[in-house]
Amino acid sequence: MREIATTEYENLYRSHAQVIYAYCLRRTTTDEARDAMADVFVVAWRRFDTIPSGDDALPWLYGVARNVLADKQRSARRRGKLFAKAVANFEATVPGPEAQIVRNSEHEAVVSALGRLPEKDREVLLLVEWEGLSRETVAEMMFVSRSAIDKRITRAHKRLAAVLGLMTQDVGTPPVTIEEGGEA
Repeated sequence: MREIATTEYENLYRSHAQVIYAYCLRRTTTDEARDAMADVFVVAWRRFDTIPSGDDALPWLYGVARNVLADKQRSARRRGKLFAKAVANFEATVPGPEAQIVRNSEHEAVVSALGRLPEKDREVLLLVEWEGLSRETVAEMMFVSRSAIDKRITRAHKRLAAVLGLMTQDVGTPPVTIEEGGEA
């Protein structure tokens, strides 16, 4: 195993970087070619002791470039399939335009109301309700007990409801007015 000498590596790079870049450029976009060339020389750095010496180094670099480009193409295909799948799932769950208009106006009202809450209330609501974190996780994040988070969330919900102008009555039997001579 030969020791990596910086000057040897620099000579390899200077001698073959443009040729490898041109090879990559003929097979992909400018940005991808730059990335691929960089990846080729990262592999060369890591495996410097296995690179053939002299004129045999260039074919070895071409082989690495070919493999790097193939890996990038496979990754791009996987990303494309994943993106298509995500779009299909998203489109299946997106409501029609009427529901979106109502949802957007409700969203704006809630965001505006959240902006008027104290920072402590806003933070705990966003973490639990919007980020979907468990109350235990939020308690750990804030270095408080679970019951403290429960109390903060209850107070935050009441304050949010008040800002939104919602009634916050306890669930139970609503008061009934009995008129004289009538029954409830």
